[in-house]
Amino acid sequence: MSCLRISDIYEYIDGALSPERREEMDRHLDLCPKCRQALEDRQRIAAAASSLAPFEAPDDFADRVMARVAPAKVKSPAWLIILAATSTMLAVTMMALVASGTSAVEILSRVSHSFWAYAKSAAVFTAKAAILLSLAAKAARPLVESVYGCLSALTSFINPWVQVLILMLTIGVVVSLFFGIKKRFSWGG
Repeated sequence: MSCLRISDIYEYIDGALSPERREEMDRHLDLCPKCRQALEDRQRIAAAASSLAPFEAPDDFADRVMARVAPAKVKSPAWLIILAATSTMLAVTMMALVASGTSAVEILSRVSHSFWAYAKSAAVFTAKAAILLSLAAKAARPLVESVYGCLSALTSFINPWVQVLILMLTIGVVVSLFFGIKKRFSWGG
């Protein structure tokens, strides 16, 4: 027979075994010191527990324990949350109106006036920015055309290999300037 399980030991102590099973366990306990020690330890624990005074738990003990272990989560419907938020916002607005002594129509008039003033300013700014960009493009066009004309004239009498060399040098200078400026103005650089 293999060693006893803890549940077998407790059934042995409680006297819940059949006579055949108890006789079989007695034979094993005579031969196995490990199981005998486990039985003695469990018997001492059972004797100590039985010597304790009876304990009466309060009637609501289980409810209080369960409330702390797993508090009930009540999920509110979305419409109820929206209704509560809206009514709270309206209540705060009404309290502000009453406290300020200003009517709701007057506040709406001020808000409307401010909104239209900001909208008008934004429209004027956008129109002025568009005009400035248009003028900048008109002013830059002759400059770009003259630079393009000069480059066209230069490329007509410069060897193609020299053109490639100039292009590569120009790209190198632009990249060096880019990384130099980036390093100079980068954080911690």
